[in-house]
Amino acid sequence: MFLSTFERRRIVIAALLTTLVLPFVLLNRSDDKVTDSTEVATTTTQLEQASEDGSLEPIILGGPSPIVQDGSAQIAYPASSLTGVQAIASFSNFDNAPEIVCYMPQAPLGIKISVQNLNNGRTATCTNVFRTTMPSGASMLLHTKVFESLANLVDAPIPVTVSW
Repeated sequence: MFLSTFERRRIVIAALLTTLVLPFVLLNRSDDKVTDSTEVATTTTQLEQASEDGSLEPIILGGPSPIVQDGSAQIAYPASSLTGVQAIASFSNFDNAPEIVCYMPQAPLGIKISVQNLNNGRTATCTNVFRTTMPSGASMLLHTKVFESLANLVDAPIPVTVSW
């Protein structure tokens, strides 16, 4: 196989550039390694000095000091008074009844009921009235306006505590 003059010149130029550039690249890499090793040696010397004293203090290189973490976090719980019956509440407009009605089968009819949302601690009061139907999965039915004062409508059904 014979190479043309143009191809031979290209190979010679590539070989010359490689032999000239490669030593400079290798020298620059070795300079970086030397500076890294001196920094590591300095840091280990400081740590050895600290351990000789017996106290192992953290070295803060800059910025604010770190917050000491004790492994616990503050958790906010809604205030709740669990004196009453727990139920699952849903909503209805009660065929355009007044906005203060609700239906709890265990409570006496006509009595004021206090309802507390267990998810967020909000409370509301309503008057217990009779209702023939109940949605599936719910054990209490609130008027839409009463339910909105406890939670968003998309959250239905919600766990509640009912007391009277």
